[in-house]
Amino acid sequence: MCCARSHRTPDLPTSTGGRRVGPGWLAGLLALFFASTGIAASVQLRPEEPARLHVGDVAVVRVASSRHYFVGSAGTALMLLKRTEERGITVYRYRAVAPGNQTLVLTPRDPGPDGCISCVTVHYFISVAR
Repeated sequence: MCCARSHRTPDLPTSTGGRRVGPGWLAGLLALFFASTGIAASVQLRPEEPARLHVGDVAVVRVASSRHYFVGSAGTALMLLKRTEERGITVYRYRAVAPGNQTLVLTPRDPGPDGCISCVTVHYFISVAR
């Protein structure tokens, strides 16, 4: 009776007594890790221009720190993650947490010419999809 031989290379013990893991296993584990973490996109928002995000994405708003903006918002699609100062720029990072629409309204502390508030107010319009 003939026995079929396996052409597979036997697992070789390591110096610590364990077995070596082939490179295919490592690549598979890394692919699974990155697929499961769902690395989110970071989207730089532009004033007065509509932006489309997906749940999990990070929206970034950058404004001059010297203007001392007050940030108001309407909607529940975004959640503020962090506010930081970087070389004279205030950076706001928001996570898209639910589908829907969100508007960010940035009003500077000081009014514009002739006391005009609306002429110096900046809007960001965001739509979040699944």
